[in-house]
Amino acid sequence: MSGDEPAYGGVSIRDFLLVCASPAESPGDHVIPLVGGVGKTATTLSLYSHLRSNPGFRAVLLFGFAGAFPDRHRDSPGPLRRGELCVVGSDRFGDEGVETPSGFQDFGAPTWGAGQRLSDTGPFPANPRMAQQVAALLSVPIVRGVTVSTCSGTEATSERMARRSGADVETMEGAAAAYVCRQLELPMLHVRAISNWTGDRTRGDWNRGAALEALHRAVNKLFARS
Repeated sequence: MSGDEPAYGGVSIRDFLLVCASPAESPGDHVIPLVGGVGKTATTLSLYSHLRSNPGFRAVLLFGFAGAFPDRHRDSPGPLRRGELCVVGSDRFGDEGVETPSGFQDFGAPTWGAGQRLSDTGPFPANPRMAQQVAALLSVPIVRGVTVSTCSGTEATSERMARRSGADVETMEGAAAAYVCRQLELPMLHVRAISNWTGDRTRGDWNRGAALEALHRAVNKLFARS
């Protein structure tokens, strides 16, 4: 590796551990990410194990697909359209809690037994210097994310999650990776490409091909490759 490699937040790209959920998201032979698996559990286990076994990494770059909450489920128009890229500046767990007759109670809220939090559900901010630098490089917005165990595939679940979380995008891995990075005191950078709208899947306007092309262009650009 040469000394001319790009750096983000003061960390050389060669010192990042790249992580994605599925092999399809990998941009090619020149970049070999950790394929952590889909979902919170797979991501947490694979990322934590890999970082503990390979302590030389100085930061984590998580990248992949995401769903965006449509305007009809938001109070104001969203910052993204299908096929577009974003940097996730903050993420949180969206469904770690209890559904009650009076509404959802988050395990991370200080409302459990003498004001105790049962779990760290976020928010988990990305490294701001990295996020701002990469968003400027890619000319994309910095957005809020929410991580779920079950994707919002109906109108009711999508609208409920959008309003409860205030998020722009939904994934199944973001907050899990951010949680691991917080525990190991590593900065995290998080890039997503929008493959669909959340909600009714017949209205999702799916196009993973466009999202994949955008994602691969972004990762290649971060490595200063054409």
